Amino acid sequence: MGGMHSHSNILAADERFRNLYEDVSALSGVGAWACDLRTEALSWTPVVYDIFGLPQDKRVDRRETFAMYAEPFRLMLDRVRSTAIANCGSFSLEAQIFRADGEERWIRLKAATKVQSGHAVRLYGMKEDITIERKRWEQLRRSAEYDALTGLANRAQFHVRFLDRAPGSEALALSAFVLFDLDNLREINRQWGIAAGDACLAVFARRLLTAYPVGALATRLGGSEFAILLNNSVPVGMLGAHSQLNDLAEPVPWGAGVIPIRVSAGIVFPRRYCSFEAEALYAQATLALEVAKMKEEEPLRVVAVGFDESKYGLTDQGSRRNSENFQLSPRETEVLRHIGQGSTTDEIAEMMGVSRHTVRNFIRRIYQKMEVSGRVEAVRLAGQHGML
Repeated sequence: MGGMHSHSNILAADERFRNLYEDVSALSGVGAWACDLRTEALSWTPVVYDIFGLPQDKRVDRRETFAMYAEPFRLMLDRVRSTAIANCGSFSLEAQIFRADGEERWIRLKAATKVQSGHAVRLYGMKEDITIERKRWEQLRRSAEYDALTGLANRAQFHVRFLDRAPGSEALALSAFVLFDLDNLREINRQWGIAAGDACLAVFARRLLTAYPVGALATRLGGSEFAILLNNSVPVGMLGAHSQLNDLAEPVPWGAGVIPIRVSAGIVFPRRYCSFEAEALYAQATLALEVAKMKEEEPLRVVAVGFDESKYGLTDQGSRRNSENFQLSPRETEVLRHIGQGSTTDEIAEMMGVSRHTVRNFIRRIYQKMEVSGRVEAVRLAGQHGML
């Protein structure tokens, strides 16, 4: 009798433990699963059923659930699973699934193998619903890469995807590079208020996206300045279309009336583009924008030029050095002078108002163009050519 009583206590304890595990599992969104590798039969706890949107009384078919994984993750899961089984190892994976009801979920999957006689006979592990976690991460990533007011890529993205591209990286096939400035933003803020100014910026951004919906990278550089890079899928004629440009400077509806806006644009049409020409292209667009601002005051003022390679010391071989100036851009020359004064990367970034990443890219381009391997050699060579 005593043995039977002890056995009953053990069973009761096991039942309480299972109930506790299922309660905690449901609370945390983590469920357990197993797969018999001899039969491919699946065993799931209730949470896993909930993740996949299947009723708990349904017999689980691995082929059906495997098909719920988005294709890239299905292929990845198949690869890491096969490797773990072959090596009697383990794996982990974050994957996107689409349930039978069409709802998207993100899961974190961890697995290990049970081994008998040197062979994996069972896979087991946990599956966790990380959909909310993933959405928060996407929001955080978007806030770091996109301007909150306009929804356009921000200045950091402009640097990463254009201005700071490393020498030797894949060339961008550009048909045009444009800088825009909403010239009267301060006046709008003063006369109509900050909210009106923000509305004008948001409307202008939408107009840019409407005018060039494909083949373009539109960014808000900050304040009233925007940039747009058009690749070769956008005909050059589209950029210069009079009506299309004029649409950007149409008055913005506000309350019962409209707010007039003034827009300046500096356009550069490169005949040829290589990644290390970005700084020069940006400099020429900036100059064209400043010239546009000096025109008679009109709603839209535009200066469009072809890229002047000779002015920026660019040759058919790109960054091959010139014996006098090594083809350094004005900003690269400024960085070189700071280096000659003994400034650190952080100090140069602070003085120039850019990131450490940007300064490092400048330094890398300087070394490449001067054909040197370090600061000492760069400073010595620059001194010999009277550049410091």
